[in-house]
Parts: sequence; C-alpha cells; structure tokens
Amino acid sequence: MSKPKSGSKRWWWVAGVVVVVGAAAAFLVLPRLTPRNAAAQSAQTAAVTTITAITRVESSGTVQPLQSANLNWKTTGQVAAVAVKVGDHVAAGQVLMTLDPLSAPANVISAQADLINAQKTLDDLLAPSQTSLANAEKAVADAQAALDKAERTLRNTQSPDVTYYQDQYKRAQQNLTAAQQNAAITDFQTSLRNAQDALQTATDNLKKYQDLEAQYPGYGQQHGNVLENAQKTYDRARQDYQTAQYNLEQAQARNGNTITDAQENLDKAQANLAAAQAGPDALDLAQAQADAAVARAKLADAQDKLDQLQHGADPDDVAVARARVQSAQATVDQLTLKAPFAGEVLAVNYLPGDLVSQAQTAVVLADRSQLQVDVQVDETEVARIHPADDVTLTLDALPAAEFAGRVEYIDPVGQTVAGLVKYTVRVVLQAGADQPPFLGGTANATIVTDVQNDVLAVPLEAVQNDEQGEYVMRLEADGTRARVDIQSGVIDGDLVAVSGGLRAGDRVELVTAAPTFSGPAGMFGGNR
Repeated sequence: MSKPKSGSKRWWWVAGVVVVVGAAAAFLVLPRLTPRNAAAQSAQTAAVTTITAITRVESSGTVQPLQSANLNWKTTGQVAAVAVKVGDHVAAGQVLMTLDPLSAPANVISAQADLINAQKTLDDLLAPSQTSLANAEKAVADAQAALDKAERTLRNTQSPDVTYYQDQYKRAQQNLTAAQQNAAITDFQTSLRNAQDALQTATDNLKKYQDLEAQYPGYGQQHGNVLENAQKTYDRARQDYQTAQYNLEQAQARNGNTITDAQENLDKAQANLAAAQAGPDALDLAQAQADAAVARAKLADAQDKLDQLQHGADPDDVAVARARVQSAQATVDQLTLKAPFAGEVLAVNYLPGDLVSQAQTAVVLADRSQLQVDVQVDETEVARIHPADDVTLTLDALPAAEFAGRVEYIDPVGQTVAGLVKYTVRVVLQAGADQPPFLGGTANATIVTDVQNDVLAVPLEAVQNDEQGEYVMRLEADGTRARVDIQSGVIDGDLVAVSGGLRAGDRVELVTAAPTFSGPAGMFGGNR
C-alpha cells in the first residue's frame, strides 16, 4: 500500500507543476491572444471600396439676363407711336417708340435742318458735284486774275513807266479837246433853228386862214380846206420844234458829262505822270505789296479747295464734317427710341399721346438668350474654381428643377463682405437648354471643381482621430488589427475618400462613437 501512496504523491506533485506552468502560460499568453481574437470576432467591419470623388463649391446668387436696360427718353414731347408690346422680341436698332416732331424742343427741330446741311457738306467732300467743281475752277481763275492785276500794280509802283503815263496824259488832253469841240452841238442847234423858222411860218399861215374864216365863214371849205391843212401843218411844225429842242438839250447834257469825265481823266493822268516822275511812294508801295500778298493767299486757298475736290478732301475736313453729321443725328435721334441690342420687351410704360418724362422708364428690354448668375465665393475656396467648370443650378422658385451651367469668369478683385473676403464668380447657363422662366430669383449654384475616378473610400464610421492624426483599424488576414494612417477627402453620402496605406478590398473596423480629436486638422480634413 506504501508504493501506491508514494506514487500518488509524485503524481500530485507533477500535476501541481503542470498547473503552475499552465497558470503562468495563461498569465503570459492569454492577455495577448484571447482579448484580441475576441475583439476581432465581436467588432463590425466594412470593405474598402472605390468611388468617383467630386469636389464642389456651393454658393448662391440672382438670375440675370446677359443684357438688360431701362430705356428712357432723352428729351421731352408727346408720344406719336408705340411699335412694340410686352413679350415682343426685337432686333438691335429696331424702333420701339417715336415722338411727334412738332412737340419736341426747338433745338431738336432745328437739328433736323442742321443734319441736312451737314450731310450735304459731307457728301460734297466725299463726292463733289460738277457744279462744285465748276465753281471751284472759276474761283481759281478769278483769284489768278486778281493776282495778275495786283502784281502789275506792284511792278508799276516799284518801277513806274514814265513814258506810259506821258502817253496817258496826252490822250486825256486830246479827249478833253474833242469833248469841247463836239460838232453834234452845232448840228442840233441848226436843226432847232430850222424847226423854229418852220413853226413861225406855220403859225403865220394858220392865223391868216383863221382871220379869213372869221370874215368869210366857210372860206376854208370853199378853198380846199385850207384852214384845216394849215392847222395840221402848224401842229407838225410845233412837234418838230419840240423834238429839236429836246435833242439839243440832251446833246448839251451829254457833252457836259463828257467834258467833265474827260477833265477828271486828264487830272488823274497828270497826277499819275507826276507820281511816276517823282518815283515810288513808300505808302503806295507797301499797299501794293500787301494787295499782292493777299491775292496770292486767295489764289492758294482757291487752288487747295479745287485740289481737294479733284483728288479727295482733307481727312481733317472730312472728320469735322462727320462729327457735325453725328452731332446733328444724335439730336434728331432723340425723337426715336431704338433697341440698343436684340432682346425681349419686358415692360412698356407709354401709350400714344402721352407726354414723356426723362425720369420715367419708357421700355424695359432684356436679352434672355443667355442667362447668368453672379455668386460670391470665399477666398478659401476660390482658388479651386476655374473657368469652364461645370455648375448645377437650382431655383428657390423651382426646387425640383435643375439647370446646367459653367463658370465663365472669376473676378480677380475681392470684396470684403461682413468681414470676409469674397470673390465674384459668374456662372452662365448652358445655351440651348431649358432656361429659368423667372428673372431676379435666387439660384443655388453647385460648382464642380474636381472629379477623380476610382478613389479609395471607407465608411465615415471607420475613420478615427487622435494626436497623431486620422487613421483606421485594418483587419489583417490572421485576424489581428493594425493601425493605418490616412488622410480623408471628399465625402460622398456615408463614404469618405481616403488616401494612405489601404487597398481596395481591405476590411476596416467600424466604431460606434467617434473619440474626441485634438489634432490640428480635425476629423475629415479633406474638402467637401
């Protein structure tokens, strides 16, 4: 019985050693394996997948047309005609309204005449008429003749021709003598005496037959109407006498004028001869030189005008003429309201017969062929936006509708709004597509700044953060967990784009509650 007891003691001793060793092994091994495997078996996981990462910037603005204008009258008057109505589409330059010309101010009315004259002047400069050319040629000829005369006078003043003036003096003396000895006076005097004698004879005969008729009534008829014939002879003689007397008086008057003129010409010829013999007078010479200079200038001016008509006007003259036409046209155009660009009529505020006011808008016009929205973007985001970036727009007035657009322009000058620097980004809606029916409404713009395909993504619940930054816990093939540092990016629904040491298909651990992060970037440091 003692052997079994001894053997039993050895067994229990061995068993005790095994228990101690097992306990030590459990103490050393189980804390490392069992909790880890248990956590791995109990944690929720998700696969690393890929998404299309779209980076966006969101803002809002007001829907505006490409062009719009409130058209006002620039003068006063009464509306004569209204050519458009609300909703009409008009072309650039199309007449919208007109004023009655008689109701316009005086300066507008006179501008119509100014326009006609200015246009004629411009037409003459650009295409002169034959009459203008003929008048210009005549002006040159007249100016040349005047210059020739002035130069002769100057030459004669500088070097007088004494012989010429002597001849002129002799001729003047001869003319005076001839006037004084005019034989016509004698002829008329003789005619007058003859007429006077004939009148006296006729008077005597008439008186004789009148006396006989008084003594013997019917004497004249009995003797061949002698009394009647005597009367006719007397009347004719009296008329001849009056005619001869008139002719003598006229001859005497003419002769007197001729003598006076001849005497004046002689005096002038004598003065000219004396001046020529005395030599040039300084004052006369200066006057002759001035007259010649003026004549040369007039000839040059006339020749220049002719050259312009023949070979084209001076560009400066044409420019001045055009400016006058444009000035007059601008004033006349105040009677007509025209569309400055093609567009749609949104409002018409006058009817025919209304008196216009420069302060009241006549027509509201807008070009709705291209709508645009100006949005304000913060300085932290504007660098990610580029021209031609795609934009999706929604309207508060039509929340279910979406409109496509693109970035057209980014204002490089920022503006401070409520302490923040904002930049204006112009978004134009896609031409040819459906356009918003309302102008002035609020539009919400989503600008796509970047699109990346096949970007790794994990659920939002997988991303954790601590002092070292963002990370996820990846489940390895052997069931262990490993920390993988990442950098989060775009969020797409419940997924977030990540970069780091992950691969598609990896499984990451999900956490039910995110810990408190103290890193500088915070959780999900990527752009939304």
